[in-house]
Amino acid sequence: MKKKTKWILLSVSGVLLLLLGLQLYYSYVMKDTWNEERMAILAAKQHGQLVSSDKTYKSVWGEDNNYWVVSGKDKDNQVRMVWVKFTDDNVPVEGADAVQSVLLNTGMSEAVMRDQIRNEMPGAVIKRLLPGMYEGEYAWQLQYENNGQRGYRFYRFQDGNAIGNDIILPNQ
Repeated sequence: MKKKTKWILLSVSGVLLLLLGLQLYYSYVMKDTWNEERMAILAAKQHGQLVSSDKTYKSVWGEDNNYWVVSGKDKDNQVRMVWVKFTDDNVPVEGADAVQSVLLNTGMSEAVMRDQIRNEMPGAVIKRLLPGMYEGEYAWQLQYENNGQRGYRFYRFQDGNAIGNDIILPNQ
């Protein structure tokens, strides 16, 4: 075998081993999150009237405020949002108030919220918008940047009204 061919094979093998190592590391790091997500979807299907899930969101805001929100369709093909409360040990809470299911048409969808935010804050950049829980209410959590300031704003899921004041992050 020529020296050049040997180096090419060794280089390709090294790159493949590196890619395999990166994939294994990524899987190891993400397995707990993927397991939580599976538990949230299972709880949403068992207790939240979902038959299919479309999207999942993880929302953690303060102590005792760890939720996975699962959107999907129920047996009547209506879109639902299901809030699944988790413990600090990252397992679903047991009990009657652990899973709450709400028809999306009784609240504000993500698209409607994005339009509302663009109208309220025309120059703002939406960094992230996800459903969660804030001050005991179902909410949309907005992370935004506007005029060089970064902040959070919470909107009530039911009617889209702001909850409390904006939380402005210090400039870095």
